[in-house]
Amino acid sequence: MRILFMGTPDFSLQFLKKIMESDEIVAIVTQGDRPAKRGHRLEYSEVKKFALKKKLTLFQPEKIADSNFVEEVKELAPDLIVVVAFGKVLSAEVLSIPEKGCLNIHFSLLPKYRGPAPVQWALLEGNYYTGVSSIFMEEEVDAGDIILQKKVSIDHEDNYSTLQDKLCEAGVVLLEETLNLIRKGKVTRFSQDKSGISYAPLLKKSDGKINWNDTSEKIFNRIRALNPWPGTYVQIDGEKKVKIVQAKTMTVPVEADKRGFPKPGKIVEIRKGEGFVVACGEGGLLVTRVQPEGKPIQKAYDYLQGARLTVGDMWGKE
Repeated sequence: MRILFMGTPDFSLQFLKKIMESDEIVAIVTQGDRPAKRGHRLEYSEVKKFALKKKLTLFQPEKIADSNFVEEVKELAPDLIVVVAFGKVLSAEVLSIPEKGCLNIHFSLLPKYRGPAPVQWALLEGNYYTGVSSIFMEEEVDAGDIILQKKVSIDHEDNYSTLQDKLCEAGVVLLEETLNLIRKGKVTRFSQDKSGISYAPLLKKSDGKINWNDTSEKIFNRIRALNPWPGTYVQIDGEKKVKIVQAKTMTVPVEADKRGFPKPGKIVEIRKGEGFVVACGEGGLLVTRVQPEGKPIQKAYDYLQGARLTVGDMWGKE
């Protein structure tokens, strides 16, 4: 088949390479170049670097509905458009171009977690499994008919990066199976159950602030969902932040505080060489790795010594 591929993040390159094993890529569409983390130069995504290296036709339209871009896609006459985390909504005119439709690989078991951050929300809400879906796209985002789905388990140790890797692995297999069905004309499609719809909006940096009144499990889920970006943090010394990079949940005995259960945010135990335990609204959090603002990641125990914190101290502003 003649396929036009749309994808932006680096992980989408895996899907592009899988398509190229058996189909013709007529063009690649990706978002515009972004400023590098340091300096003012623009940085190319891995998708763009690959397209340039392979001398493939590349588009980076500011607007998908741009008439010039739409006409160029029409001239290419793709049989199918495949979208993997492209990051922009396709116009009705673009959706209508390919004869076999527009295929999207979405990182959730739709209709759960429609939207741009399904992986993070699956972790944030403490799910034990999630998955990938292949769907035919329509104007309403992530609302198209489902073709295939694969379930993926979420381990307690998973964070955003590790779960993303597992979903990519399952997603590449799902894409291959879906393309085989489309080639053979044997696709069975079914509409999404509207009673099961939920949404996964983008998370902001401010969503990373820890609220010690939450349960330790809820805080732990936030840490792994927002690792590596935007990261979870406590505020100290005015507006300075310390990110919590790694932690684990644990019970906190009542004896940790003579007045009863310790106040959320209080350091209740120090474990030499390992880290320190902070009381939560329910349970405790053993913090093992942190990153003070402007500094590299370090062991929580080493940070504690430098910050001169001890049992009974409150950690972070409310």
